[in-house]
Amino acid sequence: MVLTTEISVFPNPFDHFIFLEVTCEEPMDCIILLADLGPGRIVRMIGASLKNGINRVSLDDLHSLPVGHYQLDIKTVAGEVLYQTMLIKQ
Repeated sequence: MVLTTEISVFPNPFDHFIFLEVTCEEPMDCIILLADLGPGRIVRMIGASLKNGINRVSLDDLHSLPVGHYQLDIKTVAGEVLYQTMLIKQ
């Protein structure tokens, strides 16, 4: 079982970037996915090695994405969903 105590994603709605703040109780590797819900395709996927404590990750260069609804998932490398939220691109 993966132990995370808090996950924040901002701003929402977003324009050019998204910041993630993940507080972990143990180090872990994860995958961050941003999917466009319109066509149902993944538009960004990054791997992150999170350390014990507060981790800050940014998704930049999102200005070229079309306006719409997006889903952000944070998963372990084994596929366990740690966090899922809906975001709006303005």
